[in-house]
This record gives sequence, C-alpha cells and structure tokens, in this order.
Amino acid sequence: MKKNQLTTRTQSVFILMAFVLAMSAMLFNGILDKVADQLSISIAETGLLNSFYAYGAAIGVPIVLILFRKMERTKALKMMLFLTILSTFWMILAPNFIQLLMARFLSGIAGNSYGVLATATVAGFSSKDKLGSTLARLIMGAALALVIGVPLTRFLSEIFSWQTDFGFLIVLMLFSLLYFMRFLPKAEVEEKENNFLEELRFFKLKDVQFVLLCMFLFFLGYGGFYTFLTPYVLELLPSLAPIMSILLVIIGIASFSGNHVGGVYADKIGYKKALVLGSSLQGIISILIFLLPKEVFILIPLIILWQIAAWFTGIQMITGMSVATDNKSSLMLSLNGSANQLGQAVGSSLSAFLIANIHISYTVLLPLMGSLMIFGFSLLYRNFMTK
Repeated sequence: MKKNQLTTRTQSVFILMAFVLAMSAMLFNGILDKVADQLSISIAETGLLNSFYAYGAAIGVPIVLILFRKMERTKALKMMLFLTILSTFWMILAPNFIQLLMARFLSGIAGNSYGVLATATVAGFSSKDKLGSTLARLIMGAALALVIGVPLTRFLSEIFSWQTDFGFLIVLMLFSLLYFMRFLPKAEVEEKENNFLEELRFFKLKDVQFVLLCMFLFFLGYGGFYTFLTPYVLELLPSLAPIMSILLVIIGIASFSGNHVGGVYADKIGYKKALVLGSSLQGIISILIFLLPKEVFILIPLIILWQIAAWFTGIQMITGMSVATDNKSSLMLSLNGSANQLGQAVGSSLSAFLIANIHISYTVLLPLMGSLMIFGFSLLYRNFMTK
C-alpha cells in the first residue's frame, strides 16, 4: 500500500477532467460540417482545428515538461490546467480563423501537458497489478465524452454555438482547478522523476521504443479516420443525417466498452500481446469497411466494431509506457502523448488531402496502413513479445 492514496472523490475529479479534455479535443469532430458552414470554409479546412490542436500537443508538450521538470508535479499540473482555461477563453473570443487556429494550438499544448501530468499522478498512486484498470478508469472520462458529450453537441448544435459548448467546459475546468488546489496531495518520488539524464536513458529500452512507434502509427490511422467520421457517414449514408446524434452515442458506448475490456486484458495477458491483438483486429475491420458495400446494416456495425477495437488498443500503449518506465519518467509519458497527437495530426492532414483530391471513403485505409505497420514492426521485436 502507498502512504498516499487518491480518494474516490479525487479520482472522480480526474475522470471529470479527462471528460473535459476529451471534449475539448473532439468537440469539433461531431459538427465539422456545421462549423464549416458557419466559418464559410471547406470541411477539409475545418479539420485544421483538430490538426493544430494535435500539432500543439505533439510539439509543445515535451518542451513544456522539460522546462518545468524541476517543478513539483501537482503544481505543474494545476498551472497547465489554468493555461488550458485561458487558451479556451481565447478560442471563444477569437475574431478570425487564424487566431482560432493559434488558440487551438496553445490549447493543445496546455491541455495535453495537463493530461500527461494527470496520467503520471494517477499512475503514481496505483499498485502495479492494478495499473491497467486504474488508467482505464481515468480514460473512462474520455470515453464518456464520446458517449455523451460529442453526440449531445451534435444534437444541440441547432440551439447552442460551439462557443457556448466551450464555455460550459471552462466552468468544469474552473471547478476542477479549485478542487485540486484544495485537496490534491503532492506527488511522490519527484527527485528521481525530475532527473533529466536518467529519464533519457529510458530511450534505450526496446519496450519504450516499441510503444512510442506503435503509438504514432496507431493514432495516425485513428486520427485519420475518426476526425472525419461524421462527414464520412453523412457522405456515404446521407439518410442517417436525422439520427447522427444517436449514432454518435452508440459509437461512444463502443469506445467505453473497448476501453474497459482493454484495461482488463492489459492486466490479464499483458499490454504487449493485447496491443498487437487489438491493432490487428482493427486492421481487419478497416479493410472490411473499405471493401464491403456501403449499406447501413453493413457499414454501421463495422464502424462500431472498429471503434471498440481502437479503444481496446489505445489503453495498451498508455499502460505500456507506465509499465516500461515503472512510472518514473514524465518525459517518456509526454513523448508517448506527443506520439499520439503527432500521429493524429499527420493522419488528419493526410485525410484532408484524400478528401480534397480523391474521396472521403479512402480515409479508412489509413488505420489499415497503421495496423499493418504495427504488425510488421512487432515481428522485428520478437523478444519484445516473449519478455
């Protein structure tokens, strides 16, 4: 038992913030078509709102965490949460698309810096044998954003503007910040975690290298397809437009289910085997989505299964980095998050190119490509699977 344990109430606030950050990252996904109309730009251009957020996270988070590595972790966590609130205010007040993109970039840096620190904090108070399920509960907040938040945003898009949606998120962030300032205990083992040269040595570990590579490749495919999932469905199955909110709820439940099962399997068979298993399943489903007829009763069940496999796989890489580093490197956790965001940024950029020059139906080939590359690299790391 650790001397300091997070209370159930504190864990709940972390889950709430995971929900808020996921909403901040994904809010535009469900309403890309409507935002494009509001801003009088193309859907591909609107996708830049997600790309800039991801590029901010990928580029800025490691730099921020290196600069603030000597600061006590929970203090840095609260600072990043405060900056996330400020950047979200800027987004709401941005007078033009350029400033909106700049605010989105800053939000990606601050929000994901908080996310890395939150993951390290929660993992630091968890026992090793329960790490997978503990992190799955944390990420449950993000899954709930898909179940409740994104569909609700779509449903209410005729009533509230996206600026109002972000205003609600600011209120929740302020509540969480005030709670953390009052009740969040200090993190442990700070001195060892803040030794920069010690952290760099983790790069030599094959497990760390493999997880980083898989994180990038997997989320390149995931970001490439999921970012444009709503316009993808509406383009191929326009009859579903009236019930798109309901479909997003179902997809969100699929995410929630995949995340939960993935956490259980991470503890049961190990994140390494579960990672390759989940990624392979997603690759198979991706090729079925591309090849089979675009009928409602074929395409929609496949998309649901695809989302289950995606979230089953995603938790493995988050768990994997904590296990590989024994949760002693905030830098490696930040690089893991950066690999995630860089993959999504590159994937969404590639999808924007495919949409503009070929057809939106080809975006599903990106997760297939990522899965094939992960499987190929797993063969190169044969000893990785037997450790």
